[in-house]
Amino acid sequence: MASNRGLRRAYTIWATIYDPLTRFLRGSRRRSIGLLDLRPRDTVLIAGCGTGADFEFLPRETECVAVDLTPAMLRRAEAKIEDRRIRLEEMDAMDLGFPDNTFDKAILHFILAVVPDPARTLLEAERVTKPGGLLVVLDKFWNRPRRPPLFLRVANAICGGYVTAVDRNFHAILARTSLEILQEIPMGFGGLYFLYLLRKPLSPSR
Repeated sequence: MASNRGLRRAYTIWATIYDPLTRFLRGSRRRSIGLLDLRPRDTVLIAGCGTGADFEFLPRETECVAVDLTPAMLRRAEAKIEDRRIRLEEMDAMDLGFPDNTFDKAILHFILAVVPDPARTLLEAERVTKPGGLLVVLDKFWNRPRRPPLFLRVANAICGGYVTAVDRNFHAILARTSLEILQEIPMGFGGLYFLYLLRKPLSPSR
């Protein structure tokens, strides 16, 4: 199972090659952030900001706090802030150091398949989002009832502890929260990638 220590070590190495390897996902990131309809006065959390690949799609007036576990990733993200209103924090997305109901909106791109406990991560994002606020999740999930094919099980055994898992079911993760699905968008790549627009209820349902 993944651990924070192992992930920090792995992503310190990945930081040097992350941008060229994930450039093909730029369009997916743009589409995801577009669903939030960000306004100048919105406050936004990016949980697991990595090298800051999402920053170019943020309006320059939007107030954003971007957190990541790995200092090497944050150093690269800092170079992409330019004149945007983005504050970087070294922080565990499973244990966010913010009060309840802090942010209007939240972005979780390619983190739920990485962290040791994806449900706890999504619960934390829900906690710090204001009632009625929107969240977007973009990641790889295995949302089918049957087991993943052998090649995915092998890939998960090799990569799941240090890079990314490929067998997590989003609906099982979501069931631990009170979040509502507004849109579920398959993003291709063999049916593995999905984009979700979620909303935190105005009043607690659990």
